[in-house]
Amino acid sequence: MAVDWGQRLEAYEKFLCGIDLDKYAPLRSIKTVEQDLPKELLPLDVFYRYYWDRQDFRNFDEVFKIYWFEKLSPHIYKFIKKYFYGCSIEFVEEGFKARLYRTWVSILTQFHFQYLWNAISEKELISSAELDAAGIDAIVVWNSKKIGIQIKKVSYRREASSRRFTRRQRNIADVIVEVPYIVDDPEELEEKIHRARRDDTREKYRKQKMFFDRYLRRLPNGFVIFRPRYIYDVEETIREYVFGQGQEVVPYSVFYNM
Repeated sequence: MAVDWGQRLEAYEKFLCGIDLDKYAPLRSIKTVEQDLPKELLPLDVFYRYYWDRQDFRNFDEVFKIYWFEKLSPHIYKFIKKYFYGCSIEFVEEGFKARLYRTWVSILTQFHFQYLWNAISEKELISSAELDAAGIDAIVVWNSKKIGIQIKKVSYRREASSRRFTRRQRNIADVIVEVPYIVDDPEELEEKIHRARRDDTREKYRKQKMFFDRYLRRLPNGFVIFRPRYIYDVEETIREYVFGQGQEVVPYSVFYNM
């Protein structure tokens, strides 16, 4: 039976619209658990299970509770002994909750791009926790090439990177295409454009605003999602840079100049 990706996209966007971002605002500033987590404590498989594989769109509190009992319960005291000796379990739980919240918002944004791609593109995108853990968000098979897609939030405060195509990624994909997004408020960007005293600063904010208006939109609750036009431009970029120029890595800076 064929998958109705349009219907899945509609249900997913309805879920995103219902997230109460203000409820979790206090978690954004808590950064007590910043250590590299061991493999057994990574949350990717839990997130993929509910938001991609099953389309069982749980709220954050529910999915964190699942994560806590599946992942942390068997290992939490070992983690506390190593990094937080003398701290209460409640303190560490709050730190994990804040860290997972930031990851949750990021991966929900990534999943929106994936749902949108499969709803409007003829070339199906494949994604899994195993791929994600290996450094590739999704794979699109195109003319016998495996195109790796990386959906990343970026900051205009730093220059576009020149990240390398890692050996681990090469074992999975033939090409990497970096797909950037920003979460800046368009109204605030407009104000910054008008307040800027230097031409280069004004141009920086102008490019941010143009990028947001072209590719992104903000839901009433503040959640940022992708516009269909972005999918079409990513496809066109693959045609030009991968099949036209033969590039193995298409950096996210490419999309700033479209």
